[in-house]
Amino acid sequence: MQGVRISELLQSKKALITDLDGTLVDLHIDWDSLRERVRRAMGWDHPLRPLGRSIPQAARSEEEVKRAFKIVEEEELKAASRARPDEELRKFFVSLRRKGFRLGLVTMQASRSTILVLRNMDLADLFDVIVTREYSLDRREQLVYALKKLGVKGGDCVFLGDMEWDVRSGKEIGCLTICVGGKIEGADLYVRDISEIFKY
Repeated sequence: MQGVRISELLQSKKALITDLDGTLVDLHIDWDSLRERVRRAMGWDHPLRPLGRSIPQAARSEEEVKRAFKIVEEEELKAASRARPDEELRKFFVSLRRKGFRLGLVTMQASRSTILVLRNMDLADLFDVIVTREYSLDRREQLVYALKKLGVKGGDCVFLGDMEWDVRSGKEIGCLTICVGGKIEGADLYVRDISEIFKY
């Protein structure tokens, strides 16, 4: 963790917001295969990258948007059913709550699959706010809404994400932004996986 203990970083913060898939848990969804499935079913010729944000762009009607997202949600629910409890992760979040931290989650997944994942991981009761794609397909908008619900400013929050738009959005609103799973330019810190955070 580049010589920095997470406990030291959190001392001056009031909240933690995390992304879901790829950050909090790996749901092992084959996104390329899912994109192709959506393209075939909808008769679209669109790269669908990123998938969620691209669907409204590719669709020719609101009905097509709904049909495409239904295909995506079916796959998300299958993946969510495979999620399992993570005792160490739960202990980490419980310890933060005991210290007075507010906890939030933002995701491009549907609300049904998100809640199923969190229930299967034994984490559903720990988040003060959960923002899914039904609210917005824009990560920055999701974060701004989560911060408002948590009652904190960006500078008082740590944000965990794994994609370029996570890092960009987190930094734009002033969060201390940690990139999970790789190195994306602009992040304040990089960790290989979520376990590196609660081990420190």
